Amino acid sequence: MSAGTAFIPQPTLPKVLLADDHHLILDALGAMMKSEFNVLAVDNSQAFIEAVDSFKPDVAILDVSMPGGDGFITARKVLERSPTLPIVFLSMYADSSYVDQAAQMGAKAYLSKRAPAQELMSAIHAVLEGETLLAPGARDGVASSQGTGARSELTARQREVLRLIAMGCSAKDIANQLNISVRTAEFHRAAIMQRLGLHSTAQMTRYAIANEIA
Repeated sequence: MSAGTAFIPQPTLPKVLLADDHHLILDALGAMMKSEFNVLAVDNSQAFIEAVDSFKPDVAILDVSMPGGDGFITARKVLERSPTLPIVFLSMYADSSYVDQAAQMGAKAYLSKRAPAQELMSAIHAVLEGETLLAPGARDGVASSQGTGARSELTARQREVLRLIAMGCSAKDIANQLNISVRTAEFHRAAIMQRLGLHSTAQMTRYAIANEIA
């Protein structure tokens, strides 16, 4: 697969470049994404770098651990040549040091492979809309799915969304006010609940009031 595997190319759809050394994961992700994205999959760092130039993806997703080079080093090389390319890390490592490193190098998101598939799809759409789901110093991945409930700092956009939720706004209202899609608004809501360990709108509202967000 080093030359790249395309999943029924559809030129009108956003282009997603996937890089992972496990072909089973590439096949599963490619099959899941092919109805919404034009997907190209590669299985090593060098093929990833070459595909960025030839495929010209709208977003690139790669693992931290890759044959032929560390994922962070590979991403840095790519960003030196294509600084506007959104990078999303999808990894089995959910340690905060990895998340911080991804944020500091300019990645747009860092997700655990334990995250539900829909979280990845929503995150891709959010990143394509210009969202940054990580901030330097982040202690937990936006969609790490570890269930820790750690009260880490929210990103500026998450605070905006939480404030609107506390005001009684629906996902559609939030999308209209922030000029994002309803899907992205729903993703932010889910990410906030996970990050803060909250389970209902009422809990989110109380948290926002207690922390002077609303």
